[in-house]
Amino acid sequence: MREESLGRGQHIAGFDSLEEMLAYMRDQEREANEAVLPEQWKITWGDHVFRLVDDLAIFGYVYTPNQFLRSNLRAGEDLPDPEIVEELESIKHAFERGYRYGKWYSEIEPMGEYGSAHVVSLWPITVEEFEECERNDWKVTPAIAFRVAREVLAARKREGKE
Repeated sequence: MREESLGRGQHIAGFDSLEEMLAYMRDQEREANEAVLPEQWKITWGDHVFRLVDDLAIFGYVYTPNQFLRSNLRAGEDLPDPEIVEELESIKHAFERGYRYGKWYSEIEPMGEYGSAHVVSLWPITVEEFEECERNDWKVTPAIAFRVAREVLAARKREGKE
Protein backbone atom coordinates (compact mmCIF):
# COMPACT_ATOMS: atom_id res chain seq x y z
CA MET A 1 0.00 0.00 0.00
CA ARG A 2 1.08 3.55 -0.77
CA GLU A 3 -0.34 6.46 1.23
CA GLU A 4 -0.18 10.23 0.81
CA SER A 5 -1.53 12.89 3.18
CA LEU A 6 -3.88 15.50 1.73
CA GLY A 7 -4.11 17.48 4.99
CA ARG A 8 -7.07 18.05 7.34
CA GLY A 9 -7.13 14.37 8.31
CA GLN A 10 -7.54 13.24 4.70
CA HIS A 11 -5.27 10.88 2.85
CA ILE A 12 -5.19 8.90 -0.33
CA ALA A 13 -4.05 5.30 -0.48
CA GLY A 14 -2.99 3.18 -3.43
CA PHE A 15 -3.14 -0.59 -3.57
CA ASP A 16 -1.71 -3.25 -5.83
CA SER A 17 -4.87 -5.38 -5.75
CA LEU A 18 -8.51 -5.36 -4.76
CA GLU A 19 -7.77 -7.95 -2.09
CA GLU A 20 -5.12 -5.69 -0.54
CA MET A 21 -7.57 -2.78 -0.49
CA LEU A 22 -10.38 -4.82 1.08
CA ALA A 23 -8.05 -6.20 3.76
CA TYR A 24 -6.89 -2.67 4.56
CA MET A 25 -10.51 -1.48 4.86
CA ARG A 26 -11.42 -4.39 7.17
CA ASP A 27 -8.40 -3.67 9.38
CA GLN A 28 -9.22 0.03 9.59
CA GLU A 29 -12.85 -0.67 10.52
CA ARG A 30 -11.83 -3.27 13.13
CA GLU A 31 -9.35 -0.85 14.72
CA ALA A 32 -11.97 1.92 14.75
CA ASN A 33 -14.59 -0.35 16.34
CA GLU A 34 -12.13 -1.45 19.04
CA ALA A 35 -11.52 2.20 20.00
CA VAL A 36 -15.21 3.21 20.23
CA LEU A 37 -16.45 4.31 23.64
CA PRO A 38 -19.91 3.29 24.96
CA GLU A 39 -21.20 6.87 24.56
CA GLN A 40 -20.23 6.77 20.90
CA TRP A 41 -21.99 3.46 20.22
CA LYS A 42 -25.18 5.06 21.58
CA ILE A 43 -25.19 7.71 18.83
CA THR A 44 -28.27 6.87 16.81
CA TRP A 45 -30.79 8.09 14.24
CA GLY A 46 -31.79 11.72 14.83
CA ASP A 47 -28.82 12.60 17.06
CA HIS A 48 -26.67 15.71 16.82
CA VAL A 49 -22.92 15.19 16.99
CA PHE A 50 -19.58 16.94 17.03
CA ARG A 51 -16.26 15.88 15.59
CA LEU A 52 -12.88 17.46 15.16
CA VAL A 53 -10.74 16.86 12.08
CA ASP A 54 -7.35 18.43 12.67
CA ASP A 55 -8.42 21.94 13.71
CA LEU A 56 -11.76 21.92 11.87
CA ALA A 57 -14.91 21.62 14.00
CA ILE A 58 -17.65 19.65 12.24
CA PHE A 59 -21.23 19.41 13.45
CA GLY A 60 -23.59 16.74 12.21
CA TYR A 61 -27.13 15.57 12.26
CA VAL A 62 -27.67 11.81 11.84
CA TYR A 63 -30.60 11.34 9.48
CA THR A 64 -33.39 8.96 10.43
CA PRO A 65 -34.41 6.41 7.79
CA ASN A 66 -37.63 8.36 7.11
CA GLN A 67 -35.75 11.64 6.75
CA PHE A 68 -33.38 10.02 4.29
CA LEU A 69 -36.27 8.70 2.21
CA ARG A 70 -38.18 12.01 2.30
CA SER A 71 -35.08 14.00 1.37
CA ASN A 72 -34.67 11.84 -1.72
CA LEU A 73 -38.23 12.03 -3.07
CA ARG A 74 -38.61 13.60 -6.47
CA ALA A 75 -41.04 16.47 -6.82
CA GLY A 76 -44.62 15.19 -6.93
CA GLU A 77 -43.73 11.63 -5.91
CA ASP A 78 -45.03 9.89 -2.80
CA LEU A 79 -42.70 6.89 -2.93
CA PRO A 80 -38.90 6.85 -3.35
CA ASP A 81 -37.17 5.18 -6.26
CA PRO A 82 -36.19 1.54 -5.63
CA GLU A 83 -32.54 2.65 -5.89
CA ILE A 84 -33.06 5.02 -2.95
CA VAL A 85 -34.65 2.24 -0.89
CA GLU A 86 -31.64 0.06 -1.72
CA GLU A 87 -29.28 2.87 -0.69
CA LEU A 88 -31.15 3.16 2.63
CA GLU A 89 -30.58 -0.57 3.23
CA SER A 90 -26.88 0.03 2.63
CA ILE A 91 -26.94 2.93 5.13
CA LYS A 92 -28.68 0.69 7.70
CA HIS A 93 -26.06 -2.02 7.21
CA ALA A 94 -23.27 0.54 7.61
CA PHE A 95 -25.01 1.85 10.75
CA GLU A 96 -24.62 -1.58 12.37
CA ARG A 97 -20.90 -1.47 11.54
CA GLY A 98 -20.47 1.93 13.23
CA TYR A 99 -21.12 4.45 10.45
CA ARG A 100 -23.61 7.30 10.76
CA TYR A 101 -25.09 8.98 7.68
CA GLY A 102 -26.20 12.55 7.88
CA LYS A 103 -25.53 16.13 7.02
CA TRP A 104 -22.29 17.72 8.20
CA TYR A 105 -21.65 21.43 8.77
CA SER A 106 -18.48 23.44 9.31
CA GLU A 107 -16.91 26.81 8.62
CA ILE A 108 -15.85 25.53 5.19
CA GLU A 109 -19.22 23.84 4.48
CA PRO A 110 -21.75 26.13 6.19
CA MET A 111 -24.63 24.85 4.03
CA GLY A 112 -23.73 21.29 4.97
CA GLU A 113 -22.77 18.24 3.00
CA TYR A 114 -24.11 14.69 3.07
CA GLY A 115 -21.98 11.75 4.03
CA SER A 116 -21.05 9.18 6.63
CA ALA A 117 -18.65 9.20 9.55
CA HIS A 118 -17.61 6.42 11.89
CA VAL A 119 -18.77 6.80 15.51
CA VAL A 120 -15.17 6.62 16.75
CA SER A 121 -14.78 10.21 15.49
CA LEU A 122 -18.12 11.50 16.87
CA TRP A 123 -19.38 12.76 20.21
CA PRO A 124 -23.02 13.53 21.04
CA ILE A 125 -24.15 17.12 21.54
CA THR A 126 -27.57 18.54 22.30
CA VAL A 127 -29.90 20.21 19.81
CA GLU A 128 -29.31 23.46 21.70
CA GLU A 129 -25.53 23.13 21.37
CA PHE A 130 -25.89 22.34 17.66
CA GLU A 131 -28.06 25.45 17.16
CA GLU A 132 -25.66 27.57 19.22
CA CYS A 133 -22.77 26.56 16.95
CA GLU A 134 -24.89 27.24 13.87
CA ARG A 135 -25.54 30.78 15.17
CA ASN A 136 -21.76 31.02 15.77
CA ASP A 137 -21.05 30.32 12.05
CA TRP A 138 -20.13 26.71 12.88
CA LYS A 139 -17.34 27.61 15.27
CA VAL A 140 -17.25 25.50 18.41
CA THR A 141 -17.90 27.51 21.54
CA PRO A 142 -15.46 27.23 24.47
CA ALA A 143 -18.20 25.77 26.71
CA ILE A 144 -19.00 22.97 24.25
CA ALA A 145 -15.33 22.27 23.52
CA PHE A 146 -14.59 22.03 27.24
CA ARG A 147 -17.59 19.77 27.95
CA VAL A 148 -16.81 17.40 25.08
CA ALA A 149 -13.10 17.23 25.96
CA ARG A 150 -13.89 16.57 29.63
CA GLU A 151 -16.41 13.83 28.79
CA VAL A 152 -14.15 12.12 26.24
CA LEU A 153 -11.19 12.09 28.63
CA ALA A 154 -13.32 10.73 31.48
CA ALA A 155 -14.81 8.03 29.25
CA ARG A 156 -11.40 7.00 27.90
CA LYS A 157 -10.02 6.79 31.44
CA ARG A 158 -13.03 4.80 32.67
CA GLU A 159 -12.67 2.35 29.76
CA GLY A 160 -8.91 2.01 30.16
CA LYS A 161 -8.25 3.53 26.73
CA GLU A 162 -6.12 6.42 27.98
